[in-house]
Amino acid sequence: MTTKIWIITLIIALFSSNVTAQKNSSHKKSVKEKQLNPLEGLKKAGPDDIDPNTPMMLNPMTTPMYFENLTLLKESDFMEAMMSGDYMPEPYVDSDKIVRAFVLRKASEEEKKFMMEAQANMPDKMQNENEMLGKEALTFSVTDILGNSYSLESLKGKVIVINFWFVECKPCVMEMPELNKLVDKFKGEDVVFLGFANNDKSKIESFLKTKTFNYNIIAGSGEIANSYTVKAFPTHLIIDKNSIVTYSTVGLGPNTLKEIESTIEALIK
Repeated sequence: MTTKIWIITLIIALFSSNVTAQKNSSHKKSVKEKQLNPLEGLKKAGPDDIDPNTPMMLNPMTTPMYFENLTLLKESDFMEAMMSGDYMPEPYVDSDKIVRAFVLRKASEEEKKFMMEAQANMPDKMQNENEMLGKEALTFSVTDILGNSYSLESLKGKVIVINFWFVECKPCVMEMPELNKLVDKFKGEDVVFLGFANNDKSKIESFLKTKTFNYNIIAGSGEIANSYTVKAFPTHLIIDKNSIVTYSTVGLGPNTLKEIESTIEALIK
């Protein structure tokens, strides 16, 4: 199996998790027991070990993730590592060819380029599969990093454009200049741009010293992302004036910004 086939097979979908405390405790105990050799009894998957047409969902809460030095990754560390584009996840399987762990190794320049292209050309079905699409938006009441308050109820009658992102997400940062253009274009219209970030306020403020993002940014938005079934970053949602989620897309694709712009234009008429 070629490297490119592996990349296609390992679709990077960062799923939220509602694992119970009991399960986490059991997982930690298992890791502790195997800390000397966490991959004992496993082997790196070969070309015939995994069906190339079956995407594997990477979730550090259910499948252990390690760096090459076998350091166990926390969920936040895993998200940062994968969205950096600097690592390739390699699956390790047991004797029944079931994936039991992943090891992140440094990606080559060719692999980095291919992963970015693969994300940009993600199929429409995957880009628009948010479970909230077509449903009434979930209630929220938040305060941005400047102290301004927003709620679904107070914004009724306006178009709400939402971007779920975090500082370490390279595609999130790459699209910011184009998102800023949308903010400028619809200034004065009944449109509100909200940026729900997973990072805390201090990290965002440090990030904004060198980058510009003109959305109204809400820090520590992990719970809201989970409630809106956000599974990958960046995710864009647009809520119409009647509080219905009318648009959803995942990732930075070649038509993402045009679609967001045309959707906003249609909703403000």
